Amino acid sequence: MATTARFTVPKQRLAQQLKTPGGLPVAEAIEAAQSNLATLKPMCMGELHELLEAAEKVFAGLGPAYDEAGVTALYQAAVRGIGLGDVCGAGSVDVALHSLCDLLDHLNTHQRYEAEAVGVHLRAWRLLISTELPPAGAQAVLAGLNKVSARFGEA
Repeated sequence: MATTARFTVPKQRLAQQLKTPGGLPVAEAIEAAQSNLATLKPMCMGELHELLEAAEKVFAGLGPAYDEAGVTALYQAAVRGIGLGDVCGAGSVDVALHSLCDLLDHLNTHQRYEAEAVGVHLRAWRLLISTELPPAGAQAVLAGLNKVSARFGEA
């Protein structure tokens, strides 16, 4: 008695769907995406403000000495805000938050605390989400923040 094996290859529906033309035209898809982002903008701006207020509260409670829990709490607030700036139409906030996270990483690594450098970043965060800076002004603020975080990265 001979046995035979039969192999069954399932049809790849996803592959077929990807090959099949259709769906929304690109212009319509982009318009729909922008419309969806516009509805999210107020929520994202509110979240950025809440995160900033939380960070400012932690900052106000820190003393002059290094406080690992405080620096970590500041980092958590800043990192949660990254990406919200782009959705809100304030992409420069994301760059500022990256700079703040870099600074806080450096401070944590060296177990030191520089209130002035952190304060500058928090004030810039508020400025970048609260006003309509011209692009040149926002770029000048960001360049200054990057210099501050880079200075502590070299230590």
